[in-house]
Amino acid sequence: MRWLTATLVISLFLVGYAWGGQPASARSDEADQAYRRGVRLQQEGRMAEAIEAFRSVLRLGPIRAIAYVRLKEAYSRGWSDDQTVGELKGRVERDDRDFVSWNLLGVLYAKQGRWTAAIAALRRAVEIQPADVDAWANLGWLLSELKQGEKAREAFVRALALDPAYGRAHAGLAGLYAEAGSDYDKAIEEYRLALSAEPENPGYLYDMGWVYYRKGMTDEALKTLTEAVTLSPDDPAGRAKIGWVRLRRKEYQAAIEEFERALRVQPGYTFARFGLGRALQAEGHDEAAAAEYRQAWREADNDLYLLYLIKLYVQRNLWIILLTVVSTMGLTVAWLKRRGGVSQGSENASRK
Repeated sequence: MRWLTATLVISLFLVGYAWGGQPASARSDEADQAYRRGVRLQQEGRMAEAIEAFRSVLRLGPIRAIAYVRLKEAYSRGWSDDQTVGELKGRVERDDRDFVSWNLLGVLYAKQGRWTAAIAALRRAVEIQPADVDAWANLGWLLSELKQGEKAREAFVRALALDPAYGRAHAGLAGLYAEAGSDYDKAIEEYRLALSAEPENPGYLYDMGWVYYRKGMTDEALKTLTEAVTLSPDDPAGRAKIGWVRLRRKEYQAAIEEFERALRVQPGYTFARFGLGRALQAEGHDEAAAAEYRQAWREADNDLYLLYLIKLYVQRNLWIILLTVVSTMGLTVAWLKRRGGVSQGSENASRK
């Protein structure tokens, strides 16, 4: 009987192995080898072979999100987005269970603004492979962008259940907390967890610094944003955020310099242009501020900037407006008195 049981166990083990149920350590070693091979092929410029190597890494270990980073790099070398989409669509037509291609398609569809197709592709990826941590995080970011906060939170939580140290998922949760505007402390804590996984990610630092700004902690905001600058000195969004912090600290000239630097990198960046207008106005440069408000209004077609422009003109010409109002009131009173006098005269004449 024991012999029969032992035989059955061994048989089941061998069948499982034949079906691909290799021990985790064996799969991990094989994934490591495939990753190193992919990196070497990528360095040698053999992108087609590198792509297949990184794909094999993900098939063996779906939570190895770093392979997706390399895979995207390999596809971007000599391929346009449209060409990559065509290649990936061809793959899923041949193999509908190719979760790697569905994930990448979701990212590219989102980049093209094809939101419905992006959501469908990412949902298909996690349906096929629930352990695809990168696809869950991508789904969370896309749902966040579409203002579906609760669904986004669920996707990020699924990603973190697979990899508790996954920085992108922590940063995604932090963004949700920050956008809700009700729990900046939780947002900061999530950014810290994201940075513990990716300590040199300037995007996380810039975003955490902005949360400090929104919380009113300008010293912490400036410290965090300055640290981000050392990693990504020409990020226009980051420079603009530093400008807004400087503006709140009443460091107007420094704020002007930051906004101008952001606009040199991205001339149509309305967030920075509006900040520049505010800083110039605070410095007393009303004409220059008015020009920035006017251009921001034209670029963004947002009446908020027009209101600031009108407010500036009202403040500059307040004495003229007051004089006009007083003069108008005086003329009105005089006219009313005159009209009253004429009416009284006419009444007296009629009585005679």
